[in-house]
Amino acid sequence: MSPASEPLPSSAPPELRVDPAPVAVAYSGPTRSEERLLAPDLARGLALLGIALANCVYYIGGRDLGPLARPVDGTAGDRVVDVLVGLLVDNRAFPLFTILFAYGFTVMIRRQAARGVPYGRARSLLLRRSLWLAVFGAAHVVLLFEGDILLSYGCLGIVLALLFAARDTTLTVLGWSLAVVFVVTAGFDGLPQGSLDAGLPGLDPGTFLGALLWRVVALLALVLGAPFVAATFVPLAVIGTLLGRRQVLERPVENLGLFRRLTLVGLPAGVLGAVPLVLAAVQVWQPPWWALYLLGILHGVSGVAGALGFFGAVGWFVANRTRASSAATGPVVTGPVVTGPVVTGPVVRALAAVGRRSLTCYLLQSVLFVPLLAPWALGLGVGAGTLRVSLIAVGVWLVTVVVAVALERAGRDGPAEWLLRRLSYGRRPEPLPVRLSG
Repeated sequence: MSPASEPLPSSAPPELRVDPAPVAVAYSGPTRSEERLLAPDLARGLALLGIALANCVYYIGGRDLGPLARPVDGTAGDRVVDVLVGLLVDNRAFPLFTILFAYGFTVMIRRQAARGVPYGRARSLLLRRSLWLAVFGAAHVVLLFEGDILLSYGCLGIVLALLFAARDTTLTVLGWSLAVVFVVTAGFDGLPQGSLDAGLPGLDPGTFLGALLWRVVALLALVLGAPFVAATFVPLAVIGTLLGRRQVLERPVENLGLFRRLTLVGLPAGVLGAVPLVLAAVQVWQPPWWALYLLGILHGVSGVAGALGFFGAVGWFVANRTRASSAATGPVVTGPVVTGPVVTGPVVRALAAVGRRSLTCYLLQSVLFVPLLAPWALGLGVGAGTLRVSLIAVGVWLVTVVVAVALERAGRDGPAEWLLRRLSYGRRPEPLPVRLSG
């Protein structure tokens, strides 16, 4: 039996063990726009604003940075931004994005299984997609931004593809086992960061060539460290996978109680857990280094609660909109599962358009940040405070919103999504021999 026609292991979760389709395909093509779920796209659109705000501080040059990479001598305006971003964004946006990444991966797995795609072929598709995502990340590092996350997500995708049919219990044990890696890593965010533009001997990141060579060196370090970084993401990915297997976003009305609990517990826990380190970041108090490390752990762990709170808030909103749409336009659900459009306003539609093109919008942020903030370009990041770079970050995100809405109205995918799908799926999947049930 070839790997392409390999049957699912008996231990596979129930949602992957479906009756064979009358005709199996080599793999199911990309999700059509009318099949996409509102909640993940909406959450990704919001998370990308957080990612822009979190990443912009790494373009600050010529300043001494303390905990959470915040200038130690910021102005009053900088301090206000530092508090808001530290409480609501730092170590909250990326966990949310990672949970959504794993959730989307689970949706792809279930979709392949439901359409009769053999286990081996589906796994190969997911591995291929993850490898290309890592390639995108490597190119992003060399050309634009050494703080790239796509390379690590590609490695994480490989892990998730290999765990394609693992039981929930296996995933849970793995997640808890690697939680220690996440916790240990989170502590470093609490330590003073110094200057981020020091570079290496002979490499001046203040020049175009020096910055390019510095990013090549950074890529080598990221390639070596990507498996470790991916391991820190596994606990978050397990959460996203388990939520995805339960189809909580596909069944928003049925899971309204869960969303309310996540929101009402997660958001306050995320804010309260961030307070001690945020106060240290704005120089209200200056604890010793070991205390800062422990506060970094608290900030990171509470960030998971905050991310789940945002996840729950989006699910809660979509559940309410689903019920309102049912009352206004007729049923949009079959039982508890969303099967039709949810009536939304222009702001929600714009955010969802960004979420549907999250890869393009993430890369576009760097395309816009570099000429504005890099010291060898306009240099607006040199000597800047967090207020200035955060305003630029919001402006950059708004530009990505405009681009995403224009693409949505034109009925076009984001160019990065189109290229990734083309590389992953090829031109057209060829049908496999007819397989009759029974």
